[in-house]
Amino acid sequence: MITRIEIDGYKSFEGFSLHLPPFAVLVGANASGKSNLLEAVDLLGQLIREPTGQALVDHARRGGPKELFRRGPDNRPVEAMRIAAHVLVNGPEGYCLPRVEAEIRYADPPDPLCVSVLVSDVPNQAMRDMPLHTVDVAEHLVTATKDWRILEPTPRAMRVVSSTYDTAPLAEDGKNLGAVLGRIARSPEGWRDFQADVAALLPDLVDVTVEANTEWAQWDVWLQHKHEHRMTTNTASAGTLRVLALLAAAHDPDHEGVLMLEEPENHLHPSRIPQLLQRLRGRTSDRATLTSGNGRQTLITSHSPVTLAAALDMAPESVVFLDTVTRFDDGQPPRRLTRVRKVADEGERGTFVTPLEVRKYLDPVGRFSRGA
Repeated sequence: MITRIEIDGYKSFEGFSLHLPPFAVLVGANASGKSNLLEAVDLLGQLIREPTGQALVDHARRGGPKELFRRGPDNRPVEAMRIAAHVLVNGPEGYCLPRVEAEIRYADPPDPLCVSVLVSDVPNQAMRDMPLHTVDVAEHLVTATKDWRILEPTPRAMRVVSSTYDTAPLAEDGKNLGAVLGRIARSPEGWRDFQADVAALLPDLVDVTVEANTEWAQWDVWLQHKHEHRMTTNTASAGTLRVLALLAAAHDPDHEGVLMLEEPENHLHPSRIPQLLQRLRGRTSDRATLTSGNGRQTLITSHSPVTLAAALDMAPESVVFLDTVTRFDDGQPPRRLTRVRKVADEGERGTFVTPLEVRKYLDPVGRFSRGA
């Protein structure tokens, strides 16, 4: 579980830092840096497991490794980018809070990129009773980051039949949805909890059945709607499959970690969004009561006013606004950077989102403010 993220020199970030709660809703317009933030977290996890330049070649998203570096005033990539995080991890002697930082130094092609990853202690009075043994904790960090993942389930992928031998967490596109459902179904209690969340979001879906087809070594998933014959996932709607995938990832008993969900409201009726956020938050771990494992953290991106309204009603402390600003320093060319703000009534100018800004975001066309 990540408690703080720091990013410098990566895409739209310069000197960026953010304290992350277990459940966070990142709100902002298009191109404000929301996806960049999730991708930075994902890349840090990849580099913890494979601290080489090849990891950037294999796992860079939306562009090659060179495009990940910010451009300086001379239009050249910056000398280095750094991504760091404070990570609450279940180590060899209980929970501890190491700081892990990945630095990638730029090199003109075809020279390889130089990567270094450093694990150190976090000087935090509240956590000083937690031991840190750097070598052992580094090994636990590697294990924990295997379940840091971005999810953008697609209908075509979720209709693919899953192998009964599949033990992986939900794939980014949801192609192994049947395998995750089969894993949840092995526990009667866990399956009841999952079915309860499904019923809250899809009340017309009265039953989900997962059967192991031993002849073909695959999971057969059947959906039963009210007053209809049961169907396979091949004929299910995109919204139904997306809800099943997001809830399956949140209920997966074998894979906790950091769930990063891109616009989970897509394909979902607006009236269902508050329930979706509530159910996802209900499956998120509470740092104060965490007793085993590394916990489940949920990071959501959205530009939907409906999602923002639901998050503000449910957990206002979870809402984080991202936008871009143009900075001018020492006569240098302007730089477009991502900034982060939280909702507050007062504070230093430019560091918080006012209630008036929130109202404008919730009413983008101004109909209610004009009395329509």
